[in-house]
Amino acid sequence: MDTQEEIRKHICIQCDNEALKGSDYCEACEAKEFKKIGGWLYLPALGLLVALVLSIFAINNTARALLEFGSSFTTSGLAVVYFELFGFIGQFLLVIYVGSLFLRKKRQLPVTYIIFLLYGVVFVGVDLWLANALMNLPFGYDDARSLIRTIVACCIWIPYFRMSERVKRTFVH
Repeated sequence: MDTQEEIRKHICIQCDNEALKGSDYCEACEAKEFKKIGGWLYLPALGLLVALVLSIFAINNTARALLEFGSSFTTSGLAVVYFELFGFIGQFLLVIYVGSLFLRKKRQLPVTYIIFLLYGVVFVGVDLWLANALMNLPFGYDDARSLIRTIVACCIWIPYFRMSERVKRTFVH
């Protein structure tokens, strides 16, 4: 019985050919499997979709605030709001570009995704600093949470996109 189970463990789960050592697939099936976006890559894909929607709302809300209350802002307040507006537009364009690389499985995706993550940290950090320095807005819990969230995302996804075998084998075009 043990020998049958041992033999069964080395058979491809897709086609019943002999599986590679340490893998559930044979060489041909493993190559097909890694061409797909799968595993943990679904989370960055979902993150890009969420970032796209949130950047659209952020552009809309910032533009609306600028149009409705622009005359009541001080010069330094206007500078912060314009920084946010152009920052959100930049984020939107970057999400579109990164998403297109992601869907086309381009080789440039890992580096570009890392740039996207770092853009988020820098944008949030500079925005919070400008709001505090130019508008005297206090640094609160929600601000800290936003900055910490972007830093944690970098700590998780930058190493993943640099070292993951799945990333190296998926984004090859």
